[in-house]
Amino acid sequence: MKDAMTTSQPVPPARPADGVPTVSVEGLALCAGKRTIFRDVSFDVPTGSLAVLAGPSGRGKTALALALAGRLTPTAGRATVLGLALPRHAGSVRRRVGFTGNESVTPLDGTLTVKHHVAEALQLAGPWWRPSASRKRVDRTITAANDLLGGLEDVFGDGEGGAPLVQARLHRSELVRDAAPAARFALGLVLALASDPDILVVDDVDRLRTAPERRAAWAALLTLGHTRDDARPLTVVATCRDRQELADVLAPGHRLEALPLRSAAVHTLEAPPTPAPEIR
Repeated sequence: MKDAMTTSQPVPPARPADGVPTVSVEGLALCAGKRTIFRDVSFDVPTGSLAVLAGPSGRGKTALALALAGRLTPTAGRATVLGLALPRHAGSVRRRVGFTGNESVTPLDGTLTVKHHVAEALQLAGPWWRPSASRKRVDRTITAANDLLGGLEDVFGDGEGGAPLVQARLHRSELVRDAAPAARFALGLVLALASDPDILVVDDVDRLRTAPERRAAWAALLTLGHTRDDARPLTVVATCRDRQELADVLAPGHRLEALPLRSAAVHTLEAPPTPAPEIR
């Protein structure tokens, strides 16, 4: 079930002496009526690494990602996230996990301008008793997304990922729906990090339609850090159907090797069992 792809420069655990993974699941399952969404899922996610939940549509990747984020309750098995048992401590887990990529859970409002959407998201992410969406912070958030895109453009140059990134920039006054797909992806990332979570969950990397954009997305997830400068490593969980572009950017000789990368492991979800026909 597990296919590991380890980079040459993994991020060390936050507390090496602990030896406790950030995410640990054993025999996890989710059923809805007679339908099995996923079952018998077991893996550990080391602190600071990238865990990829892969498999064709219908394997329960999004449901598993939501469960790990404390947003969906599994029906069987054991799961601990950041040392907190689920579902008992789901509320605490939700506060420490950023989530993006699923329009049903954390939608980007295409009818708002970039600056208004960022201001609204920052205000919601902050404490109710303190204004969290100053003009300075809004500008800093937009700049962080553009800096991420610019850094990836430098890595890819004019080749495999450079072309779609050259025009992928966020502008304060443009509508979110008019931004390039890669720019909206970067915006989702920085907004999910606004609350300074310990884990970032990114659903459906495949929603980026072109292979160069997906390579850039994986590069972002392999290099992304906290928005606040500190020593805490960021653990990332992402879902996808096809991991070919991840393999491409991790291939020996790729220019991404020059950057500090987190280790990555792919966990392939097995097909749920076909229910036996009822005999009447």
